[in-house]
Amino acid sequence: MKFTKLLCAAAAAVCLIIPSVSNALEKGDKILIAYFSHTNNTERLAEDLVKGLTDYDVTLTKIVSVDPYAEDMEKMSPRVKDEQENDTLIPIALSNYVPNLKDFDAVLVGTPIWFNHAPAPVKSFLNAYPVGQEQKLAVFITSGTSEPDVILSDIEKYSTHKVDAYMQYRPGHESGMVRGERYSIFIDDINAL
Repeated sequence: MKFTKLLCAAAAAVCLIIPSVSNALEKGDKILIAYFSHTNNTERLAEDLVKGLTDYDVTLTKIVSVDPYAEDMEKMSPRVKDEQENDTLIPIALSNYVPNLKDFDAVLVGTPIWFNHAPAPVKSFLNAYPVGQEQKLAVFITSGTSEPDVILSDIEKYSTHKVDAYMQYRPGHESGMVRGERYSIFIDDINAL
């Protein structure tokens, strides 16, 4: 019995000496915001997020398809449907050079929903730049009507990482993001990652 009490006291003393490890993001941590935007809604949201994440060292990069999509949605649809049906990965480029994701504490991926899925450029980015298990992954989605379930599954499949936080923004249904309630909640979620 005395040995057990002594052991418990020793364990308690060790706990006081060893600082607790926090997994939450800290001021100055590095965040990558990588987004794909076809109609500029996701791009505007990405730019708003940079403004809201002032406590962090944020790098913003746009994911670009090497073979650009048609501007007109009707002309673009057959290609997008084919990419979705065949689970196609495509060549991409980034507007800012990112050698790998290991330099970042958190990765925020911005994407529209195309035919209920993540567009091929987003899948291709996640395939080419794997998110490490020690990193945080958050997703911001723009879509007028689609629900986020399938796209979140796509993100987790291609990143091989669980999504730690997400937000869906419905352009035309909500006012400016900087003042939006969902935006504020998402910023709070990122701060708590």
